[in-house]
Amino acid sequence: MNKRAWLGVTGFVASIAVLGVYLMGPGAGSVAGQRAVQVAGVIEGTEADLSFKMGGSIAEIAVKEGEDVKAGQLVATLNSEELLAKREQAQAAYHLAQVKLEQAKKGVGITDSSSNAQINQAKAVVESAKAQYEANKNGARTEEIAQLQAKQQAAQTAKQIAQTQLDRMTKLLAEGAVPQVKVDEARMDYDKAEAELKAVEEQLKMAQTGARKEQLDASKAQWEQAQAAYDQAVAGRGQVGLKELDVKSAEAGVQQAKGALDEIEAYLNNTKLMAPMDGVVKSIAVQKGELVAQGFTVLTIQSRENNYVKFYVDEYQIAGIKAGDEVSLHVPSLNRDTRARVLTVAPAADFAVKKATQELGDRDIRSFQVKMEIQDAELRPGLSVEWKLEGAGNRE
Repeated sequence: MNKRAWLGVTGFVASIAVLGVYLMGPGAGSVAGQRAVQVAGVIEGTEADLSFKMGGSIAEIAVKEGEDVKAGQLVATLNSEELLAKREQAQAAYHLAQVKLEQAKKGVGITDSSSNAQINQAKAVVESAKAQYEANKNGARTEEIAQLQAKQQAAQTAKQIAQTQLDRMTKLLAEGAVPQVKVDEARMDYDKAEAELKAVEEQLKMAQTGARKEQLDASKAQWEQAQAAYDQAVAGRGQVGLKELDVKSAEAGVQQAKGALDEIEAYLNNTKLMAPMDGVVKSIAVQKGELVAQGFTVLTIQSRENNYVKFYVDEYQIAGIKAGDEVSLHVPSLNRDTRARVLTVAPAADFAVKKATQELGDRDIRSFQVKMEIQDAELRPGLSVEWKLEGAGNRE
C-alpha cells in the first residue's frame, strides 16, 4: 500500500475515534437526551398473605385457587372443639358468679331488715323495762293502773294481729307464694308484740300489788339487761357492712368470669380466617387436616385493583416527570395501548444502568424508579408493558 493510501486510512480511523469520544463522553447526555428511549416493566399486583393468629389443624378451606372473594368473606377455619368446651366452662362459671352476686345482694337486704327489727325490738324492751322499774320505784296511782290496763288490752290485740299475720305468712310460704324473709319478718313482729304484752302485764301486776325491794332490784336488773341487748343489736348493724363487702367481692367475681368468657370468644374468632379485601385467590399453601403454626401463610389473595408497574429511568430522561402525570403505555402481548398515572418518582437514584469504563471522561449513568398505577382493570399482573420517552422531559 502506498503512502497516500496509508494516510487516508489513518485519517478515517482518527475521525471515527473523535466521533466516538464526542458521543460517549461527558457531553453525550445532550445528544442522548434527544433520542427516543423505551423502557420496559412488568405489571405487579397488591397481594395479601393470610395466616391465623394461633396454631391448629385446618378444619376447612372454603375457597379454591382462582376463585373471586369479597372483603370479609370466610376463607378458612381451624378446628375448635377444645375452645368450644372451654367456652361452655367459661359460660357456666359466668352464670355461677351472677347467681352468687344475686345471693349476696339478697343477703344484704335480709341482714339489714333483720338488724333493724332487732334494734327496734330491743329498744321497746328497754323502754318497757325502764317503765317497770320506775313504776316499782315510785308506786302506781289509780290513773296509772288504768293506763296500764288499757295498754295491756292494746298489747293483747297487737299480739293477736301479729299471730294472725304469722299464721298467714307461714301458709303462703308453704304454697310458695312468699319468700322466707316475709315469714321471718312476721315472726319478729309477733315476738315483739308478745314481749311488749309480757312487759305490760308485769307492770300492771306490780302496780296493783306494789313492789318489794327484791322486786325493785329485779326490775332494775331487767332494765340493765334490756339495755345491754339493745347495745348489742346496734353493734350488730356492722354485719350489714360485711354483707356489702360480700356484694363487691361477688361483683368482682362476675367481672372476672366475664373476662374469661370474652377471652375464649376472642380465641374462637381467631379460628376463622376472613378475606381482608376484594380479589382473587392466587395460591393455597395448605390442605384440610394439616397442622399449621401461628403466622404460617395459609393462602394468598391478590387484589384485582391497585395494579402498578415500576420503571427505571436514567438521569438523562427523568427531567419533567412528576407524580400525577398521565402517560400512555404499550402492552406487547395484547398489541394495544393503555393509560397509567404516575404515583411516585424516586427522590434519589437507585443504581447505575450503565457502568463507566476506564476511558477518559466516562462515568456511571444512574436510574430513578418511577411507579405508575395501571388504570385498566383488564390487565393482569405479570404482563409486560413498555413506555416510550421522547427525549429529556418529552414523553408520551
